[in-house]
This record gives sequence, structure tokens and C-alpha cells, in this order.
Amino acid sequence: MKYFLNRVHFSLKIALLVLTVSAHHALKAQSFYQYQRSGQLNLYGSAGLTKYFGELHDEKKLGDINPYLALGIRITLPSKWWVRPELTYYRLSAADADLPEGDSRRSRNLSFRSDNFELSGLLVYGLYPKDQRLKTTKIRPYLMAGLGVTYFNPKARYQGKWYELQPLHTEGIDYQKFHLVVPLGFSLGYQVSSQWEIGLEMKYRFTFTDYLDDVSTRYRDPASFPDPIAAALADRRPEIGLDKAPTGSPRGNSEANDGYLLFGLSVQHQLPGRGPVRRRR
Repeated sequence: MKYFLNRVHFSLKIALLVLTVSAHHALKAQSFYQYQRSGQLNLYGSAGLTKYFGELHDEKKLGDINPYLALGIRITLPSKWWVRPELTYYRLSAADADLPEGDSRRSRNLSFRSDNFELSGLLVYGLYPKDQRLKTTKIRPYLMAGLGVTYFNPKARYQGKWYELQPLHTEGIDYQKFHLVVPLGFSLGYQVSSQWEIGLEMKYRFTFTDYLDDVSTRYRDPASFPDPIAAALADRRPEIGLDKAPTGSPRGNSEANDGYLLFGLSVQHQLPGRGPVRRRR
């Protein structure tokens, strides 16, 4: 619990720092004697597909595909910069049984599914040139980077029932379900009207955990499990007629953390600006 609280506390401080600095520059750049610009606040939504990267994914196929949905707001800053806080639901899943014939990982017979949430803050920069007549171009490429926190809860199906894997300590590791993520991405938008923009987005999440799939290190001694269900889900080789894995043999690859890619369509709607704002005396 202490580890989890420290990670969450750190991530909240970084997110608050980014938002505070951005808001400070936004207010500093605008005169209170001027009209408030239209489109300072935008509603944002995105939906599409999620691709999982980890011990169970297939590098040669576009498998392990699942849906995602993101909602947020985009706050305009000076000189083609924006801040975009957003909440994302995404699903990850994979199974060794779906790997190609000849892949040695098929003998593990491991699988997982996880419904996850992410809260992140992105800094967005527009790469399009300024046009004095049109103010901006219709086609708008963007770069995105930020920081977030994700919650994940891998599960596996056994004898017709889904079991949460983290409480079972399948590798003897008490990992946390909350971790930091670093989002990086690219977007190509099209300005449909003065208030609506649609686009394509590709965003990768670098994580600080190798347990999105509950697979990372080595096989645990079967005799150390107090629960036979946990022992069965830790080593699923016997389900396909193989001997149990030797204690301490590789179950995953702890040298690389897991990650996930989001690819989808986005929609942004500019909220109308308010009237003139005067300085209070």
C-alpha cells in the first residue's frame, strides 16, 4: 500500500505541476481588456482499437486487438499549444494458444484479459503553419506527450470461471494495480468547421510495470501455493498434456516493461467563448 500511495502521490504532483505552469502561461499571455477568444475550451472524444505489447503478444500479427474509449477536454494555450486531460477505458487480452505454430511460448498455455482505466494529462503541439487569411489550415498534424496513471486488473478463465490474477501471486510477486504511464502520440486532424474537428490518432503508452499480463519472471514452486486454483493458473502446461514447468524456469521476460498502443478516430468541439472580460478594480 505504501508503494502504491507513493506512486500515485508522485504522479499527481507532476500532473498538477504541468497544469499549473500551463495555466499560468495561458493567463499571462492574454489581456483582461481584450475579448476572450473563442475556442479556449474544447470537448474531446476518441474511440478505436488497442494493441497490447508484452510477453504474450505476437510480433508478426495484428492480433491482441481490443476496443478503447477516451473522453476529455482540450484547453488552448498560446502559440499552437494545448493541455488535454483525458480519461480512457481500454481492454487488453492475449493468449499463448493464439501464437503461431513453432513459437516456444505456446507450451506455457498462459492467457489473460484485463479491463483498464487511465487518467492522463497531455501537452499537444500543432505542427501546421499559420495562414493570415484562414488563420489556420484545414489539415492539422499534432504531436502529443504527457504523464498519466493507469489501473489494470488481469484475469484468466479457468474451468468456466474468471479469476483475478494479482491476488493469487502467480509468480510470488505482490505487484500493484496502479502504475505510471508516459503517453506519446501523433494526430492528424481536419477542421470541418469553426467549431468541429475530426482526426486520426496513434498513441503509445510506455508503462513502468511488466505485469499488465501477470507474466514477468519465473515459475514459482507449486508447493508454495496455499490455493490449488492459484497453482493451476500459475502453471497451465498440464492443461495441454505437458509436465509442470521446473521451479525457477523462465515464465516471462522481466527485462522489458509491457505497453499498449491506441489507434482510433477523434472528435473535438470548440465551446463558444464568452463576452468581454474587464479587469476588476
